[in-house]
Order: sequence, then structure tokens, then C-alpha cells
Amino acid sequence: MTSLRNALVCSLLVLASTASPALAGQLVLEEFFRGKTVGKGVFESKIAGVYRPFTVYLKGTWNARTFTLRLREDFVYEDGERDTKTWFFQKVANGRYIGQRADVIAPSNVRTDGNGALRFSYVAELETENGPLLLKFDDTLTQIDRRTVRNTARVMKAGFTIGTVDLTFKK
Repeated sequence: MTSLRNALVCSLLVLASTASPALAGQLVLEEFFRGKTVGKGVFESKIAGVYRPFTVYLKGTWNARTFTLRLREDFVYEDGERDTKTWFFQKVANGRYIGQRADVIAPSNVRTDGNGALRFSYVAELETENGPLLLKFDDTLTQIDRRTVRNTARVMKAGFTIGTVDLTFKK
């Protein structure tokens, strides 16, 4: 009976280690996002009545001399709109990066939390038909398995959450 119980416990531990995001390991940007990646997601603002599904095609290039990941993001929204953004993430330590993008007001500190997810905040200037709009983003990137990363973000204006982003990247 003891060997059956031990076998059950071992099986449960193996199952938990493959199912738990916390046990999937620390996300390393330059490893996961090197090469081509595709993301499917949605921006939603219940306040504004906006629900915008999109697909994003990423191409990541790692420069080992400068410890910098260049991450080009080509967005295609369900309504046909297209946009391109390019991040530069410079690795400054294990689990720590400085992120910069042309429309981001100041460099963003990217850090690994205690569960292996990467967290960062930034203020981006977005062009609208009424002029530029400053929005703050609080992003969390969590590696689900070796081929999947989930990005969730709160989008804020003047300290109030006005929307969310839920995005899943697949290798």
C-alpha cells in the first residue's frame, strides 16, 4: 500500500510541475522571444465599450555583444488597422532588463517576481484622432510552458484602470 501511495504522490508532483505556471521556470526574454513568435489577444475597455481583438507577429533578435533583445511587433487588429512597435530590452542582470520603445516616455525597469514572471510598467504616448494620449501600462509576462507566454496588462489613465490587455504568445 505504501508503494502505491508513493507512486500516486510522485504522479501528482509530476502533473503539478507540468501544469503550474509558477513551476514553468523563470521567463528569459532573449530565449523565448528570439526568432519568430505569434500572439493572439484582445484590448478591452468596459468603460469605453471597446473590445479589440488582434494578432501580433514578433521577430526577436538577440545581440550578445550589447546584451540587447530587439523585438519588432507587427499588430493586425480584427478591424483591419495595423501598427508596428519595436522594443529594445537590454539585459542588466539575470531576470532584469531595461526596456525602451520610441513611444514610451522613459525607460522601463523589467524585473522577475518571486514566481518567475516578468513585470514592468511604462507610460506610452499613443496617437489618437484627438491628439496624443498618455496611458500607463502595468504588464506581467508569465511563461506557461516552453512554447507559451501569457501577457496581461492593466491600462490606466490618471491612476484609474480604463482597460486590460490579455495576450498569449506561441512559438
